[in-house]
Amino acid sequence: MSDPQQEPEGGVYSKDYWDLVFEQLGRRKLFRVGMGVLALLYGLVIFAPFLAGDRPFSFEGVDRAAYGSSLNSLRAVTNGMLKLVEQPDEAYLAELEQAGTLGRDGVPQSREKALVLEVDALELRLDVVALYLPDGASEERAALAAFREKAAAGRQAFGGGDTDLATALLGEAKDLTRELRKSLRPLDPKNPDRGGVALQSRRTLPLWDALWPREIFFMVLWVLLASWPVWNRLLNQIALKGDRERIRDWRRRKAALVLGLSVFASLGWYAAFGDGDDMYKNGPHKAGLISGAIVALPEGQLLGEGTGAFDPTWPPLTYGLAETHTEEMFRPPTWWWWAEIDEAGRYVRGPKSASEENTGFTAAVTPVDVRAGEPARNSKMRHLAGVDELGRDFLTRLVWGGRISLTVGILSALLLTIIGVVFGSIAGYFGGRIDVAIMRLIEILQAIPAFFLILMTMAFIPADVISPIFAIVIVIALIRWTGVARLVRGEFLRLREQEFVIAAQALGFSNQRTIFRHVLPNAMGPVLVSAAFAVAAGILTESAVSFLGFGIRPPEASWGSLVNESKNAANWWIQLFPGLLIFITVTCYNLVGDAVRDALDPKMKL
Repeated sequence: MSDPQQEPEGGVYSKDYWDLVFEQLGRRKLFRVGMGVLALLYGLVIFAPFLAGDRPFSFEGVDRAAYGSSLNSLRAVTNGMLKLVEQPDEAYLAELEQAGTLGRDGVPQSREKALVLEVDALELRLDVVALYLPDGASEERAALAAFREKAAAGRQAFGGGDTDLATALLGEAKDLTRELRKSLRPLDPKNPDRGGVALQSRRTLPLWDALWPREIFFMVLWVLLASWPVWNRLLNQIALKGDRERIRDWRRRKAALVLGLSVFASLGWYAAFGDGDDMYKNGPHKAGLISGAIVALPEGQLLGEGTGAFDPTWPPLTYGLAETHTEEMFRPPTWWWWAEIDEAGRYVRGPKSASEENTGFTAAVTPVDVRAGEPARNSKMRHLAGVDELGRDFLTRLVWGGRISLTVGILSALLLTIIGVVFGSIAGYFGGRIDVAIMRLIEILQAIPAFFLILMTMAFIPADVISPIFAIVIVIALIRWTGVARLVRGEFLRLREQEFVIAAQALGFSNQRTIFRHVLPNAMGPVLVSAAFAVAAGILTESAVSFLGFGIRPPEASWGSLVNESKNAANWWIQLFPGLLIFITVTCYNLVGDAVRDALDPKMKL
């Protein structure tokens, strides 16, 4: 976005190159449309946790299942800690070798590291138990604190090298788990005569706890960029007083401010909440509320004694990424005319409603399971984009799948631009044999069909060595950088004989400084245009590779892999919606690229 063109008092402001570029872009309606649609698409995928998920924003109640499993597993975790303390190093390494995990990343290769993981697991269970204990249960809390101190003391003793003391302390902690299971046994509201602790309702934030710091970074970054026209205008008018020279000087500071605030927000989130949760794991609340394992109750009330109920606030699409409704496999969008299903689970009309008289047999059906927070069985809002072959909500997968598709496009374009700029700058600036060698390399790569080379490379990269997402990014960049390099080389050949380059060389500036501080900034026009088109090409390439089965692997999904989930024309929504999103995204990037190319053309500024 351009800075507002305000003329200072006493003279007419002289526009610089970028003022003219921004002015040209602002006049182009298709550019504004393309940028608006792209901003909307990126906003949808960045804020996907708030739009599609099975975790409520806020929940008040008691998770009986989590409390019970945490309490009952205290002894097992303590046993694991005690075994690690008593076990010799040779025996531990032998177990790893027997299990095939010796030397594997993510598996602790020493007893000390394994004990740290066990201690963390124990702390998590103790925190869950302590969360739901009543405020007035002082004796129970004291017993839990005593157990925690024993386990911590045993860990410290082992770290200090006193194995005998650590064994004794952990043995005492193990004996305490029996008493804890009896004294902290939860009260069953259906059988109150059996006694137990009446658990107290607590307020939790399941959705917020599941967010990762990197997600907070991109959320804040998107908000700052989307609101740039507003706060940029205010900053120019109020803080910078409309002074064009100061506004020019502040361009880089504004970019640094946007990135700095985003980084600060993500670091602050990590300090407050830590890492997030795996969104491919189903949240416990929907199924738990139906089964009774989780009870929704206003905060502070005791289970079995409280009155009233708490209605959780869910995202608009209340389906998890991996949540399945097998009874609705390949169900069309619920606003479609033949998507209606009766109470027994049979389609009322349409090609899937074939009767026994026509088919000769009665198909087995299962009634639709409407879980907590979900729309009714035949609500038009239940599955707006239909259901896939495993019964997963397709719109939810489209929203989350856009993260991978758009990320691959951006990262591949960024990486190939960097590679192309480096090689093109070197070739164009130095010329001679270096130029010849680089150009021969470019010609060799361009002589090989790029798409088939990408397919061949992806086929031989094991998914356990490098993530398919980053593999696609790297492969696209290593093969498609040649176009950017040729553009940059041409610009350098044109600019290296200019007076400002000769002056820089005469002043004794190093080649590195001359290239990156003086020549490259004047050659960035074609690079920016090429980068915009490269994003669109990266999205198309990833979609094609994933469609053919060489890209993203389940359970992750991209728009390209979603198109491949059904080739049956009867399941038209499987091909239509992701294909439409790919088309819209690529078209918008091409519109933006065309507008930038025209705005950077000196002939368009007349």
